Amino acid sequence: MAVIGKIRQRSGLLIVLIGTSIVGFLLMDALNSQGSLLKGGRKDTLGKVNGDKITYNDFTKKYEENIKITEDQMRGQPMGDQQRNSIRTQTWNEMVSNIIFDKIYHNLGINVTPEEMNELATGENVSPAIAQVPAFRDEKTGRFDPNRVRMYLSSLDRDQEGQEPGTNRKNWLRFETAMKQGQFQQKYNDLITKGFYVPGWMGEMTYNDQNRLVDFNYVQLPYSEVNDADVKVTDDDLRKYMDDHAAKYKQDEESRKIEYVTFDIAASSIDSAKTVAYLEQKRADFTANKTASDDSVYVKLYSETPFDDVYYEKDKVSAPDAIKDSLFTVKVGTVVGPYVDALSAENRGSGAYKLAKVSDRKLISDSVHVRDIVFSFAGVQSQEAANVIFKQIDSVYKAIDSLHGDFKQFAMSFSADPAAKVNGGDLGWIKQGEKDKAYNDLIFYHAQKGKLYKLPVQNENAIHIIQVVEDRPSKPAVLVSYLTKEIAPSPETEKLIYGTATSFASDNQGEAKFKAAGAKMQMKTVNALRKDAFDIDGLGTARDLIKWVFNAKKGDVSPVYTVEKKHVVALLDLVRPKGLPEIDALRDALKAEVVKNKKFELLSKKVADANANNIDALATKLNKMVATAEKASFGRPAVNGAFEPKVVATALTSAVGKVSQPVEGNSGVFVVQTVAVQEPVKTTDYSMYTFSLKQQLQNKSRYAQDVEKKLAKIDDNRFDFF
Repeated sequence: MAVIGKIRQRSGLLIVLIGTSIVGFLLMDALNSQGSLLKGGRKDTLGKVNGDKITYNDFTKKYEENIKITEDQMRGQPMGDQQRNSIRTQTWNEMVSNIIFDKIYHNLGINVTPEEMNELATGENVSPAIAQVPAFRDEKTGRFDPNRVRMYLSSLDRDQEGQEPGTNRKNWLRFETAMKQGQFQQKYNDLITKGFYVPGWMGEMTYNDQNRLVDFNYVQLPYSEVNDADVKVTDDDLRKYMDDHAAKYKQDEESRKIEYVTFDIAASSIDSAKTVAYLEQKRADFTANKTASDDSVYVKLYSETPFDDVYYEKDKVSAPDAIKDSLFTVKVGTVVGPYVDALSAENRGSGAYKLAKVSDRKLISDSVHVRDIVFSFAGVQSQEAANVIFKQIDSVYKAIDSLHGDFKQFAMSFSADPAAKVNGGDLGWIKQGEKDKAYNDLIFYHAQKGKLYKLPVQNENAIHIIQVVEDRPSKPAVLVSYLTKEIAPSPETEKLIYGTATSFASDNQGEAKFKAAGAKMQMKTVNALRKDAFDIDGLGTARDLIKWVFNAKKGDVSPVYTVEKKHVVALLDLVRPKGLPEIDALRDALKAEVVKNKKFELLSKKVADANANNIDALATKLNKMVATAEKASFGRPAVNGAFEPKVVATALTSAVGKVSQPVEGNSGVFVVQTVAVQEPVKTTDYSMYTFSLKQQLQNKSRYAQDVEKKLAKIDDNRFDFF
């Protein structure tokens, strides 16, 4: 009671403390949320393009739409992180482009009218995107049928069973938007390309440049004659060279160089022994199964690889040679192993142990005589229409199978395969691998001669009624059931590996220590990691590590990150800011260019000191040979097989007989003496060259959009969100 009394006496103070705590909590949440108050209130702003916002919600909505489109195209296949990251980048680029170019199209007066859209969908000048849709093409002729588009548009609000209401209309609107955007872009490109003009004199000049030939003598002093050690290069030299060639070295985006080491999360010998023990426990039950069907169920329950109901010849069995030999000699029902699966070791990291059971063995054919009837669902727009085809399939199957109807007559009446129906569905003799896997496996491994089978073929969007007329079994093959268990690291093993990685990170803080220790561990380098990257070469998807890199300072060593069955510790080795980088970032590349320039100066001085009146005298004083180049041109600027445009240009523009000043070539210093110039044949038709120049300019027009993006002011805050 005394305690309660004291609380009551100080209730006012308690309320103040609680209130202060709540405010502090809310403030902390605001400051730590995406785009904190300290970041200028960017909580919902993913970026800005010329002042227009891209909000997080708008971006997410568009991203999810693009994900849905891709998932529909993949038809149930799994989507990996790398693909999702690619779609996220694609979505950003798409939204940025739309903001930039919607204004450009408006300012230029570019528009796409409803009449144009109708023409693109159903007119004579239909959009290629529409024309390529299989559902809009005639099955027999393969030609685009505008009536099919009209039928589809008239049924936009009739969604198929199981679809979310409005799905068809949403899909069409997305398609129509993309088609309209493509039309805008085409008009924009046309404005640019049709604005190009190439005057006749440019065609004439190009003709002359490409066809004027020159023969010349030359003396070459290779750069290798000067040792690199004899050339002194200062930081001022490097800085001046980079400033003089700023366009070459300027970076549009910030990047960073990292060094990293990895610790594979791999199983130990103890883990391997436990895996073998697990399989040995299963051996008796696995052996006790009497049929291949029993084996398939057992594999489904206990194996980490699926049951494969294919009969394989010896050279196609995926197993070590000793295991292959056993599978073709032991009794059916025998279990062989366990053995290490080499393919698993390559593809799954630590590998796997396998028990292999001979579920069946028989002779298989090289080829089989087959006939079939094809029922196609291509172009079917409703479930009702599909049901009609299903009933037709059942009726034909029953008429042939139970009522002993004439297969040939039914094939000629109903088959959607025009090539085979004239032969009553007879495909003749089919060799292994000529059909897709499901078709191939049925006719070679499971079908009984004379019996009918119904088989869906997904890539044809069709169902086949198939009959093997004749086969020639001659090759021994085996049906193997594999009980597979991955050799995975145990929690104890993983804990030890993580501990090793953590110790490395804590013991090697600082650039010098990290590099010294990393040099003993096959340390790897990433030279230009970008802020918006999701993957790191040699690692895979590593977004968390990349975010650490761009929040760290030069020389920082990261904590342990887990990426693709590896623990990773990284060093931020270099920061390359936007614009001209620091000299250290490009020291080797800059030094190579500066050394080359200084060697040119030294070798040019040797030429000047020789003080020769002609090229023969120069060669004698420099102890060189006079070499000859023949029929060189601007179009083929080769000297002794080397690409030397400056040397050839000097020869073409010098007077015959005159000895040139030293020329800075790619492979050395050249002194040139023009011997003869062969002028091109006179002509008045330069249209081919004018046309070629115009094509080159028009091809460059596709870079106009890139230029517009570079000119735009883009604030990219994606790093704060993803």
